[in-house]
Amino acid sequence: MIDLPLLLYAYLVTETLAPFFASLLILTTILFLGRILPLFDFIINFGISLPDFIRLCAYMAPNLFLFAIPMASMLGVILCFTRMGNDNELIALKAAGIGLYRMLPAVVFFALCTSLLTGYFSTTLIPSGTTAMKKLFFQLAKEKIDKGLQEKKFSDGLPDVVIYIDQKDPKTGKWHGVYVADSRDSENPLTIIAESGFIHADMPNLLLTLQLDHGSIHQAKEDRTQTISFATYRINIPLQGPGMDDEEGAMSISNSEMTQHEITDYVSTHGRQSPESISQLIQYHLRLVLPGGCFILTILGLPLALRTRPGQRSIGVPLGLIIFICYYVILTTVKSFSAGSPLPVAITMWLPNIIFGVVTLYILRFANRESTLHLIDFFIRIIHLMQSILPGPGKKKNS
Repeated sequence: MIDLPLLLYAYLVTETLAPFFASLLILTTILFLGRILPLFDFIINFGISLPDFIRLCAYMAPNLFLFAIPMASMLGVILCFTRMGNDNELIALKAAGIGLYRMLPAVVFFALCTSLLTGYFSTTLIPSGTTAMKKLFFQLAKEKIDKGLQEKKFSDGLPDVVIYIDQKDPKTGKWHGVYVADSRDSENPLTIIAESGFIHADMPNLLLTLQLDHGSIHQAKEDRTQTISFATYRINIPLQGPGMDDEEGAMSISNSEMTQHEITDYVSTHGRQSPESISQLIQYHLRLVLPGGCFILTILGLPLALRTRPGQRSIGVPLGLIIFICYYVILTTVKSFSAGSPLPVAITMWLPNIIFGVVTLYILRFANRESTLHLIDFFIRIIHLMQSILPGPGKKKNS
């Protein structure tokens, strides 16, 4: 015979899965569209094929799920218990002596699963996905450059660098009769002529190196012309994907590529007080704080859903969205504050979870006693006011 609590927990978890996956699909789609729109120019310019586009989406998925899973987990609990309240199932459970604390273990189990899933994405899949995306960007850029470097034609694949090749050895890939116009420095453009040369790709550093042999550099500035002869001359051209154009963005990407173990090794080698180590520690704790926040916010969804009474319009979802936005605003503020804070990074980064954890326990206590909180009631009144102002699907305006 199946134990009644286990049957209850299985029912609650099962009922939570459908709204969770529906919310996850909607949120992931919205976040995906927000991420893919800035990449359209890159996709069109580099002529990304369908397989490469699928790979690109797969590499982007961990970053999307890192924010979509906690929000979907909270909404799943809110929608599940709101539906049960509207169908009078919660009243039936209360009549059978099953209160909030009896239902809480099912929510805790579900919150634990989603937080572990979030932790797996943040600590394992995001570093791997970021590295793979970086290599994909570099590979696509290099392929376009290789295709553009044809004999007796001017290339257009490199930013602000034009290359002309008279002849190209099909076996070795070495160039003969090379002309290069380097206008990366608009105030001091260079014209380079060389007998031979070749291109070298440095994948780890996203760097292309043009090595030119036996030539001359010509620079014209105002009414003067300068010519420098060389035996060997190298031009380093960084190739970075979209969103990694500045130094700060490159540092952020570098942090997200490192695993937790690599970050701890880096900090132990460079010292905990250096700016680079503090940046790494912020990234380290952020990957752990987000799964913890997912756990707390999911449990918080239970008392928010119980605020809805049968026959009333649901206020759990808008209230949950407000709290969710507040959490991430506070987390973003704390993240920026941690870099210059005199407090240890661990304390400042975990502060939002501590605050929301205490608030969750406080609200759970009042929800179990079916008492009211003035702050929650204040938000509820605002939501009801907005719902009364905004036209509903079946509401007609008076003419």
